[in-house]
Amino acid sequence: MGLYQILTNYGEGITRYSLLNLIAFILAILTALVLHEIAHGLVALWNGDATAKLYGRLSLNPLRHFDIVGLIMMLLVGFGWAKPVPINPNNFKNRKVGSITVSIAGILTNILLAFIFSMFFVLFGKVAITNQSMDYFIHFCRSLSLYATQLNISFALFNILPLFPLDGYRLISCFVNENNKFMTFMRRYSLYIMLGFIVLDYIPIISAFSPLNLYIGTFGGLIREGFILFWGLIF
Repeated sequence: MGLYQILTNYGEGITRYSLLNLIAFILAILTALVLHEIAHGLVALWNGDATAKLYGRLSLNPLRHFDIVGLIMMLLVGFGWAKPVPINPNNFKNRKVGSITVSIAGILTNILLAFIFSMFFVLFGKVAITNQSMDYFIHFCRSLSLYATQLNISFALFNILPLFPLDGYRLISCFVNENNKFMTFMRRYSLYIMLGFIVLDYIPIISAFSPLNLYIGTFGGLIREGFILFWGLIF
């Protein structure tokens, strides 16, 4: 799900609807990335560490949170990462509790956002369209809701992987010695592992069976459909 595919409606051409889709996709990325990082900073603050606040990382300004490589990944392949929030565990009231809660804050925030946006996707699907302007508005709202649901799930699933410097690695480091062989290996080779996953995802013959596609695409899709089914039963 890249920018070019969305803009051209997967090769069918640029239309007003595809332009609305592109704007919705970018807004969904901003929401997923910025609120993920703010969650880390806020939970750190609640645990007694104001480092993120002092560095301006509790801001809604996207420029304060973007990592250029992670942003490019998000735009091109639909998953990525933001610039890690500065945290000083020495300031935590309880170091263990603080480290664990800060590590999972961003992931849980993305899952919660996906759950909420899936509700709006269902609700906007039930709105009666009476004119062309309303059709554009509802199309935009449904696109934003769907992209936000998908991207937040993808972002959460990707960040929970035990790859450095993702949240999954940080969470594991709360329970094990960071100098053991596994953690040392992950610090040294996580970037190459990520690149390998991405390359496999773009090889036509095996892309459907690549680890990322099976994990994020299939498992993430099941979570998305589960959320939508849940709200569909309520409304």
